[in-house]
Amino acid sequence: MAELDQPIARQAGRIFVLDRQQRVLLMHERRDIGSDRSHWITPGGGVEAGESLAQAAMREVYEETGLRLELDAEAEPMYQERVSFHFAGQDFDQVNFYFLVQVSGDPPVRPAGHTEIERLVVLGYRWWPLAELAASDVEREPVTMVELIERALAVR
Repeated sequence: MAELDQPIARQAGRIFVLDRQQRVLLMHERRDIGSDRSHWITPGGGVEAGESLAQAAMREVYEETGLRLELDAEAEPMYQERVSFHFAGQDFDQVNFYFLVQVSGDPPVRPAGHTEIERLVVLGYRWWPLAELAASDVEREPVTMVELIERALAVR
């Protein structure tokens, strides 16, 4: 009786990766295995035992994109949100912790460690110009990502 099971609680480290042209790197992903619905999300994922949020975010970004990013292990996230979702037959109650990292150049995206499930759901990657993303009606998470990034850049 899966309906009676409690959702899996977890934390995830995610990164808004910006290039020198102020484009954000997003993954285009199915909402679930075999789903026709999709969304655009930041690279990142679940925190493993012994990892800080920043360490998890850097590891996940490397596995999903091949990009090696530098964050202080104790860096504070710029934003956090709690989300509930159903994926691969399980319910999740997840807190996403977002960081922002700017990269120099135009680094190529070459996944370094997709899991079997990621190979089924990841549809591609795109460097989105912020203005184009703001004007687009694509589903994205968090929906306020453009405003969050612009606010963080204004503070820097």
